[in-house]
Amino acid sequence: MDINTYKIFVTVAETNNISYTAELLGYTQSGVSHSMKRLEKELGLQLFIRDRYGVHLTPIGRDFLQKVRALMSENEKLEQFIYNIKGLEVGSLNIGTLSSISVNLLPDIINKFNLEHPNISINLKEGGITDLYNWVLESKVDFTFSSLDNIDTNRNLEFLPILEDKYVAIFPKSYNIENINSFTISDFNGKDFILPDLSYDNSIFEILKKENIKPIFRFLSQNDYSIISMVENGLGFGILPELAIKREKNRLQYLPLEPNYFRTIGISMKKFNDLSPAAKTFIYFVANYFDIPHDTLKQK
Repeated sequence: MDINTYKIFVTVAETNNISYTAELLGYTQSGVSHSMKRLEKELGLQLFIRDRYGVHLTPIGRDFLQKVRALMSENEKLEQFIYNIKGLEVGSLNIGTLSSISVNLLPDIINKFNLEHPNISINLKEGGITDLYNWVLESKVDFTFSSLDNIDTNRNLEFLPILEDKYVAIFPKSYNIENINSFTISDFNGKDFILPDLSYDNSIFEILKKENIKPIFRFLSQNDYSIISMVENGLGFGILPELAIKREKNRLQYLPLEPNYFRTIGISMKKFNDLSPAAKTFIYFVANYFDIPHDTLKQK
């Protein structure tokens, strides 16, 4: 089976739309449709259900998708291996990330990486903790930038820590914090509070739970910047990692928590040794960027 057919299949499965897939991949709509029908005929399986809302995977199609993703990942490694033998450095990376990391941490890293490795393309995919975790397991991404608190080490995911990010209490500018150096977390009791949706990031909820703090949860949000906007407009207080408010500090007031809490940001992956050459090259670059010894990776 032509690997391009598998690429079309994966894109259709992700978009649920033949015409959008054709636009993304540079094919005609009829070409994509015929390619998927031909695939189903050759396999003797129905992979899609077609209706007026688009195309949707059958249960067999979902199982087939997991196998195809694994195959494409191995094919990417093989292609990169061949190019490396020829002395060429090419490849593509799919990286999952939290929005606060993609906005405030990755642009400088990727810019410097591209200067050294211009033939490795990078695709960023933003999501919450549940998304990132599943994307690694399902091979939708090569690795993710996430928090150690959100990694289930019992599922054999490896984690490379790169930096510590302090949690801070955030308030609207109208709130008086004059002559206060930190915010005692118990003072959130009974206060209106904007909480990240637990599927997006459950670490703040766990902090409140550990400290037995019971604020009034006014809103849940899957976006750090929505939380910032709601706090800015006086709808409640909140807690966010300092990295998330790096570019928004003029919109808010903020204080360190008492007691202090931190999250460990790093790279999570299945197994470092099984990554493609391009993925390893990027992770080594990140290690150099943060002055992390390469021995840390070799032990993986």
